[in-house]
Amino acid sequence: MDLPPAPAAFDDSVRPRAGRGADVGTAVGLLLLEVLALSGIFGVWLMSGVSLDPSKRASPDPLEGYLLAAGVVGTLAVVAAVIAARSRAVVTAWIQCFLALVVVAGVTGSMAVQRHENHTEHPTPLPVFTGEAGCRSGGDTNECAGTGAESRPRPRRRPEEPLRG
Repeated sequence: MDLPPAPAAFDDSVRPRAGRGADVGTAVGLLLLEVLALSGIFGVWLMSGVSLDPSKRASPDPLEGYLLAAGVVGTLAVVAAVIAARSRAVVTAWIQCFLALVVVAGVTGSMAVQRHENHTEHPTPLPVFTGEAGCRSGGDTNECAGTGAESRPRPRRRPEEPLRG
C-alpha cells in the first residue's frame, strides 16, 4: 500500500514570504517605535540635569542606567531582525540590523565617554569669600570699615625713581 506524499502545506522547506507592503509597513512601524523609545531614554537623561531652582546646580545622572535601557532597545531590534529574517521580510530585517548596529555604536561610544569622564580629575572650585569686603581704596581712617583696622596710605614714588619690590 503506497501512501500519497504529504501536501505542500505541511512541507517545512516551503516558507511563506511576507508581502512587500507588510514588510515595509512593519519596518517603518518598528523603526518609529524604537526611535521614540531611544528619544525618551535620552530625554529623561537630559532632564535629570535640569533644575528649575537657580540657586542649585544640577548635573545629569550617570549614563550607565540609561545605556542599559538603550541596550535593551538594541536587543529587541536584534530579536525583531531574527523574526523578520525567518519570515523572509527582507526590508524589516535589514532596517532592524542597521538600528541594532547604531545602538551598539552609540552605547559603546557613550560608555567610553562616561568612563573617561569618571577618571578625569576635576579641579576643586575656588573658595567663595563670604566675609567683609575689606579695605577700600583711599586714605581715610574709615577706609577699612567694620574691620577696626586703618590702612596706611602707600607712599607715592617719584617718576625718576625705579620701582622697588
